[in-house]
Amino acid sequence: MVKLEVVQGRKAKGDKVVLVTAHREPMRIEHILQILSILFESEDCCYPPSRGYMGRRLLYKAITAVYNGVPLPIVLEKYKLKQARKGLHISYRLKREGE
Repeated sequence: MVKLEVVQGRKAKGDKVVLVTAHREPMRIEHILQILSILFESEDCCYPPSRGYMGRRLLYKAITAVYNGVPLPIVLEKYKLKQARKGLHISYRLKREGE
């Protein structure tokens, strides 16, 4: 089971943070889309377009840059997104063809 817990963020009223517990279950596209939906809403609360901020557009632009092959460190720097204080560990356990 993948558990998504939405908690109050620190930036503004309406700011949301998604905590993910996966218990070695695969993240599905549905999970990622749900997280994105929450984050887009949260960005609009923290950076309201009605006040001249980009809101969800900034996150969308960053995601689009990654989609277009821009290396993640460059995207993080360009859009002034902070690296996670607690590191993200990615472990690849892929079989080679023919194994």
